[in-house]
Amino acid sequence: MRNKYNYDELVKVSGVGKIFGKVKEKLGIIIEKDYYFAEYYVDLFFGKKDWFKEENIQRVFNEKKNKVEKYQIRLCTTKQGYKLIENNLRKNEPISNNKLGKINIYKEFRKGKKEYIAIGWESVFWPVSNKSIQIMEATVKSFRRQDIPYQYIILNEDNLTDIKVYEFIENDNAVDIFYVERKIKMKKLRNRPPFEW
Repeated sequence: MRNKYNYDELVKVSGVGKIFGKVKEKLGIIIEKDYYFAEYYVDLFFGKKDWFKEENIQRVFNEKKNKVEKYQIRLCTTKQGYKLIENNLRKNEPISNNKLGKINIYKEFRKGKKEYIAIGWESVFWPVSNKSIQIMEATVKSFRRQDIPYQYIILNEDNLTDIKVYEFIENDNAVDIFYVERKIKMKKLRNRPPFEW
């Protein structure tokens, strides 16, 4: 997982909230995470929304044990958008484990007079604590204000429900080039008679 707890995940909270004080064994839903303070904003059932430290929160379902999840990541934007990402990363060097230097997919294409770049990563650990990922995602979030089209997809290879799609394609749908598809395939049958449905 990119965070210890996912957004919209059911959790149990016991601890002191930043706004309303102490709670004991209350259920709630994760709304967001403050990465600076490493706190989660939780909407408590039969209570109020409040900020809690990570150690005050417990997962209710599917406790994971030291499993590193891999992601497929895709980003398509204009050449201008890509250059902005490169420049923002360069301004913040040195960066250890710079994910932009480790892309698996790179494709340039044109539509009309505009140039576009599509990049991607296959089976990669994508932690939100990584400095290069934080800078890339903050830059991509600024694209809408700058009228730069983009499509950004984060797909968890292990968890079918963990798919995030962020896009701004209203001003230019040329960046709308990715789609997510899940398939069920039949294994090859060795020395087994055919069967009927």
